[in-house]
Order: sequence, then C-alpha cells, then structure tokens
Amino acid sequence: MPTSADILDEITDVTVKVLGCPAADITPDARFADLGSDSLTIVEIGEELGRRFGVRLSDDAIDTMRTVQDGINAVVDLAPESYRKDGAAPATASAATAGRPVATPASAATPFVRPEPVVLVDPPVTSRIKRKALGLVIAMAVVGVLVGGFFGFGLSAVVSAAGIDDVTLPPLPSASPSPVETEEEVEPTPEPEPTPTEDEPEEPTLVAEQTQVAPGQRFVLSGAFPEAGQGARLQVQVREEGTDWGDFPITTTTRDGGEFRAELFTSRPGEREFRMLDEESGDTSPTVDVTIG
Repeated sequence: MPTSADILDEITDVTVKVLGCPAADITPDARFADLGSDSLTIVEIGEELGRRFGVRLSDDAIDTMRTVQDGINAVVDLAPESYRKDGAAPATASAATAGRPVATPASAATPFVRPEPVVLVDPPVTSRIKRKALGLVIAMAVVGVLVGGFFGFGLSAVVSAAGIDDVTLPPLPSASPSPVETEEEVEPTPEPEPTPTEDEPEEPTLVAEQTQVAPGQRFVLSGAFPEAGQGARLQVQVREEGTDWGDFPITTTTRDGGEFRAELFTSRPGEREFRMLDEESGDTSPTVDVTIG
C-alpha cells in the first residue's frame, strides 16, 4: 500500500508535467486552480494518477479534487498492494482502465482551436418576391393598355357614327381663392428641466453559449460583474436538483469592465445549474442551466 508521501511524489511529478508549474509550489494544501489547472487538465491529472497506482478514480472524485491533499485522499484507499513506485501499473489496472482516454501532458497536447462558426445563408427570397411583383405590375400595365385601346377605339367609332366632329364645352367658372385665416402665435410653454437622478448599479450577468453538450465537451460561461471592475476573482459554482451550491474546480478573474469568460468540462451526465461567485464581495450572478448528455 503506497504512503501519502509516495502519492505526493507522484502527484508532484504528474502536475509538473501537465501544468508546467514549479515543483516547489506543490504542497498538500496547494489548490490546483492556483497552480494553473482548469476543468480539462484536472481530469488529465486524475487519470494519469490513477494509471500510475493501478486504480480508476471516479468522475465524482476527480470533480472534487480542489487541493493536492484531495488527490492524495482519493488514491490512498484505492491503490492496490501491487503498486510499484517505478510508475508501472499492474495488468489488472490496465484492464480496468481500458477504453478510457490516456491523459496527454500539457506540454505535448495540441492547443485547442475553436472552429470557425458556420453561417447559414437564407435563400434570396426577397429577390424572387421583387421579380414576381415586377412581372405582375408589367402584366397589369399591358392589360390596361389593351383595355384602354379597345374602349378608346369603340368610343371613337361611336362618335364618328353619330356625326359629332367637335364638341365645345362651356368654360369652367374660375374659383376665387378663399381667405386664409391666420392664427395668433402662441408662445410655447417652457418645459421643466429634468431632475438629475443617481445611476443605479449594474447587475451581474451570466450567459451559457451552449445549454446542452455531450459528456466531455467543453462549454463556455461568460458575462460581467460591472461593479467588480478588473482583477476580481470569481469562483464557478454548481448544483443539481435537490442539492446545495458547491464549488466547481475552476476559477477565473474579471477583465476590463468586469467581463469574464470561463471554459468548463465534465464527463458526468445530468442537468446542472451554474453561477459565478465574487469571492471578495460575496455577490453572485444569475444562474444558467446546462444539460450534460
């Protein structure tokens, strides 16, 4: 059975390879988030740690690994007696972990590139409507010309048959312009000046770019804490139906204007509710629902 010191040595080696942080910073009370970990790299650390000790850490155990001591506790009761400190896992461990993705160190991982959004272009419906309307107008104009010519030709034939060559109409009486009444100018009533009011504080915002993702797929939470300004530390919190709020193993800091952006990752399916907590002021953002699976 490995000791806590053995597990700490392995966690230090794995964390340095995945995160590239100094080994001196890795102590039992060190937070993975402060060492530079996020929801994806913490999974890599947990899976590589389980491979070395011949165990399989559950998704719940990995999701709750906030400190190095949490990682030690997750392994200490699961490591088999056949653990070898050279890092090789027993054959049973290889079989237990078959089918699971092998963690790749951060230094060799291909950087994540967000695909360009695909823009769907609607058919040119407006152009087709304009062409149909123009054709209808032209057809109506042609019919009007034909009908007018027909009636004009018939009327001309009737006048000619009646022997009427010239028709003199009496002049129309000239209409005298009616006097225009002028209204007296009324001075406008001055409008009262608006009373200045104090600006109300802007409320925090939170938006999930995707409300349903597959297990293991990244999703992004973004928004702003306008009153917090730049550099405020925000903690991602999560809860399921019928449970209290708990800290998700990832934090972020606000940029100019209090804006923030956090990328999350979890492989456990189910409907979750997320929010952001300002650790200094205790203010929380609105909540968003994300379905995993």
